[in-house]
Amino acid sequence: MFLTFKKKIITDINNKKFKNIYFFMGEERFLIENLTNSIELFLKKKEKIKKKILYGYDLDLKKLFFVTKQIYINFSNEYNLIIVKEAQFLSEKIENIYYILKNHYKKTILIICYNNKVLEKRKKLYKYIKKNGIIFNCVKLKTNEILNFFKNEIEEKGYIITHNAIKLLIKFLGENLYSINNEINKLFILMEKNQIIDEKIIKKYVIKTTFKVESYIIEKNFIKAYKAILNLNCPISFILKNIYNLFLKIIKFHCLIFTNVKFQNFENKILNFTTLKKYPLNNIYNIISSIREADIKIKNIYINSINKESILEELFYKIFYN
Repeated sequence: MFLTFKKKIITDINNKKFKNIYFFMGEERFLIENLTNSIELFLKKKEKIKKKILYGYDLDLKKLFFVTKQIYINFSNEYNLIIVKEAQFLSEKIENIYYILKNHYKKTILIICYNNKVLEKRKKLYKYIKKNGIIFNCVKLKTNEILNFFKNEIEEKGYIITHNAIKLLIKFLGENLYSINNEINKLFILMEKNQIIDEKIIKKYVIKTTFKVESYIIEKNFIKAYKAILNLNCPISFILKNIYNLFLKIIKFHCLIFTNVKFQNFENKILNFTTLKKYPLNNIYNIISSIREADIKIKNIYINSINKESILEELFYKIFYN
């Protein structure tokens, strides 16, 4: 459904059928960003645009009204693209955008990114956008939809990926669209156009790199582990998830030893008795608490303007020097 919707929007833009208002809402932030970026990219190909980005957590609706009026006064042949990101922070007064839209101008295109929230269908704003613009609820994609979405994204950029390669990527990274997208973008840097991305490449450039990070953490090599993670260039939420899973495996390893269960076929080959000495159970419980604290900070990052690297650095000190 998402892919069909996106293709229709791009087709319309290619045919110069623009809408004055695009309202993207829902729980899947990545898809909202993807639609916004795609519209901007294809508009640039078709028309001259003057772009202005505003943020909901730092925006008064009077300011938004003023910006649209200000842009209107500047007569030109350009389209004026206004993108309001993090519009969920306007939730209590979002309905008032209706009065701004009623006075919209032909050369102004407004994109609203309403993350993790949806408009009520019975409200004036929803009905107005439904009639005069584009509104779409970006829900979580099913596994098969994720596979088709990224296959389409990859092919649009001139690369080829096998069905099994995408399945392996999703299996390894989970269904976090940011994580998958970051790894794919890194592959683009390493690959030639029209080169086939298969399972061997995924194992070599994605899985092997993450395996190195785990090894450095187990060795308690702070510098190498920290540098390796920064080189991953992926969302911190993905990094935290992998570190969290690593320490769950160490707890499992502790339990196997404690209960005298055979562990010859234990799933993680990089763990050994030295690991248990470096990370005793009491320390691991504290580390897991620290990972959860870091995760909460990441989720509030747009509110508190926290530096991502500082969150990671603080967590690493707690892991290595616990």
